Amino acid sequence: MSYNKPSSRTRTPLAITLIIASFLSAFFLATFSHRGSDFWVATVDMSQGHQIVTGDIALRRFDLDSSASLYLAKGDDPLGLIVMNTLTPGQIMTSQSVSSSSELLAASAVPISIRAVDVAAGIAAGESVDIYWVIDSQNGELPVDPVLILGGVRLLSFDQKSKNFGTDAALTVAVEETQVLRLLSATTHGRLVVVRSHVRC
Repeated sequence: MSYNKPSSRTRTPLAITLIIASFLSAFFLATFSHRGSDFWVATVDMSQGHQIVTGDIALRRFDLDSSASLYLAKGDDPLGLIVMNTLTPGQIMTSQSVSSSSELLAASAVPISIRAVDVAAGIAAGESVDIYWVIDSQNGELPVDPVLILGGVRLLSFDQKSKNFGTDAALTVAVEETQVLRLLSATTHGRLVVVRSHVRC
């Protein structure tokens, strides 16, 4: 039995076919690998009222097709926004799951004790107050300007009786969760002064 070696005419079309197939394969692979867009997903558990900070979110690529407009894409900036619904790690963030309204920030009730003379007269629970941090100069030290610690915080309760007796006044204020440490740190040194906001003259 004799073996006939394939001619060059037979090999040429086969080679061309293989080359075309490899190009088509590379084309389709590149096309499908670039489909979709980058969207923001949660990387940690976030509860309602949480303010998004760096590390809470990351970009992931998804092919969401016609529903893409419902989600936060790479061009959106979620940092600083407030979470409206509980988010879990890996969950894609929708435009309805966050808000820019500061009224939605989760707040903590923080009790503080302040000298009675440092509390503005006439304040009552439910009002908005400003809290300043004041350091008194001693032994010839250079004066330090007062610092506004928190502005427009809501006064939850106020012990008016203690103020009337000239002792320390006990107050409880609603403070954003991210600002609790800032307020408590200010109580360790110097003194706090509570000022009424938006007083009519």
